[in-house]
Formats: sequence, structure tokens, C-alpha cells
Amino acid sequence: MENIIYIIPVIVVIVISAVVVKIATVALKMTGMEEKKARFQALSAFTGTGFTTRDSEIIMEDQIRRRVIMVLMILGNAGLVSVITALIFSFGKGGITPAIYNSGILLFAVIVIYKLATHKRLTLYLTKKIEARLENRPLFQKRHIEEIMRVAKNYGIAEVEITRKCKNLGKTLADATFRTNDILVLAIERKNEVIPTPKAVDSIQLGDSIICYGNLENLEKII
Repeated sequence: MENIIYIIPVIVVIVISAVVVKIATVALKMTGMEEKKARFQALSAFTGTGFTTRDSEIIMEDQIRRRVIMVLMILGNAGLVSVITALIFSFGKGGITPAIYNSGILLFAVIVIYKLATHKRLTLYLTKKIEARLENRPLFQKRHIEEIMRVAKNYGIAEVEITRKCKNLGKTLADATFRTNDILVLAIERKNEVIPTPKAVDSIQLGDSIICYGNLENLEKII
């Protein structure tokens, strides 16, 4: 059972990898990338799975994004080598029983790490902490348009999907409660269509994704 000790470095590397990807996701988001896309790009770079041509252009056009991706690629390769080495030592000795036992421990650890990484309150807390740290770094002193629009406390850009619970479902922008709640609708994504700078007569429909700027607390309440 002594080779169980080799599982510990594997778990530590996985935890560190999850933290690194989270930090990179926040960093990419701070450059103006959409959160979902930032998360996907960070994970892709760290695991070395690559990007599409369009996404490569998005990364290459920004100096900060390029640096973040380069660091992720380096750390990702180092982490992969560490995990493989530790696994070889862990499963290479003692026969089948210890290998099965170690696999169970590793699987349980991965599930726990995944649950923590996808916990909404925890991820929100970590995001705020990481943003606060990164904002003081010289690399992020260059202010992107999204950062400028988040100067006011609790204000920012958000993309939300309209569900049946939305109070403004079926209403036009003129009749909706966005403006009275300090929220400006910048665009509406509807299936394969995008409505830039929507007009007062445009209506809010089920399944729409609206890009807004305004008070985030108010936005959460009315959506």
C-alpha cells in the first residue's frame, strides 16, 4: 500500500491545474472576452487541444491574451508530465489490487474537485478575489472597454437568456422594466439572428439572449 503516496502529487497537480485555469479564465474575461468563451479557451490552451482559426485571431489580436495563453501552454505541459510520472510510479508497483484501489481514490478526488470547481457561490467568490488581485497587476493597467464600463460599483456587461420566469417576456423594450432599473439593452441574440442596438418596438421573446449594461443586481431580479 506504500505506493498510495504517489496519488497525492497527482491530486495536488489536478487541484493546481483547476486553479490555474480559473485564474486564466478570469484574466481572459478581463480583456473583454465572453466568460464562456474565456473558460473554453483557457481549458483548451492548458490541455493543448488547440483553437479554431477564428478563436486564434481573437487571442492573437490582444497582447494580454497572448501572454495568458502562452503561460497556460507551458504550465499545461509541465502539469501533464508531472501527472504521467506520478501515475507510472503509482500504478507500476504492487499488482492489480493497489492499482484498483488507487484508481478509486483518484476518481473520488476528481469528482470532489469537479464539484468544488462548479459550485456557483465558491466560483463567484474566487472570481471576485482573482479579479481584485489581477486588477493591481501592471499587465492589466491597460483599460479595456469592458473594464471602463464596470467602473461604477455593481455595474457591468452581462449576457442573460430569457426564460418563462422573466417578467419582461413578450413585452417591447419600451414597455419593459429595463430602463427603470438602470439597464440598457445593447443587443439581442435570437436563434441565428442578432439584433444590434435594438429599438423600443423590439420585443423580448422566449429563448432570446440579451446583452445588457447596467446595474447587475437589478438585472438579476428582473430576469
